[in-house]
Amino acid sequence: MAEVAFSRKLAAEFVGTAALVICGPGTAAATGVIAKSSGVAFSMAQLGVISFAFMMVIVAMIYAIGHISGCHINPAVTLALAAAKKAPWSEVPGYLVAQFAGGIAGAFAIWGILGQPGVHAGLGVLSFAPGNTGHALFAELIGTFLLVLVVFGTATDGRATPGWYGLAIPSVVFAVITVVGPVTGAALNPARYIGPMIARAALGGGSGLLWGQVPVYFVATFAAGLLAAAAYAFLGGVKPAPAAQHAGAERVSVAS
Repeated sequence: MAEVAFSRKLAAEFVGTAALVICGPGTAAATGVIAKSSGVAFSMAQLGVISFAFMMVIVAMIYAIGHISGCHINPAVTLALAAAKKAPWSEVPGYLVAQFAGGIAGAFAIWGILGQPGVHAGLGVLSFAPGNTGHALFAELIGTFLLVLVVFGTATDGRATPGWYGLAIPSVVFAVITVVGPVTGAALNPARYIGPMIARAALGGGSGLLWGQVPVYFVATFAAGLLAAAAYAFLGGVKPAPAAQHAGAERVSVAS
């Protein structure tokens, strides 16, 4: 396969991360708009709809851009892959910029779709209860760890059953959001987390944003990615041959 130009990889990561935020946090904002207008309390059924939206957009993006950029669409995944020598460090800064920019653009797109009611409904911004920092940190750590572990096991290991990573990765995202969502909203992804916060602040919904919680989400997700990379290096038990070291990155996908 011909090498894809780096600029095209970055464009794919931007588009993929934007799509993730539009369809994931966008669904959360849409359910918030409906709940506010109808007076319906948030329920596990709504959480299930949000989880399913994340799952479906990840499936779609994996097959749409996975062959272009690897469809990382998650800074924690990119950093973990580079740490495991599954992706070149030289591409990490560009990937991270594209992902964070895509997350912000996707959040503004939610506003373009839902208008100010979407901002008032939160725009998909996440937070956890005051005094619950320890549980929140652990929840994001475990959730992101499981996500990245599945990425390594299904998308970077040549021994894995071919083709199934496009279902396995979205499936673990669905499962993790269902259990972690009630605690932190289940970011699992720094770009998905910070994009809606920046957009909401810029659109006049900044009051009540808990900026002090940013380090918890960032530390947990990035640390979890690195821990998952180390864990799979042990579980997999096989180091990639030098010539194939970066081959897996072309089909590595992910998100939340």
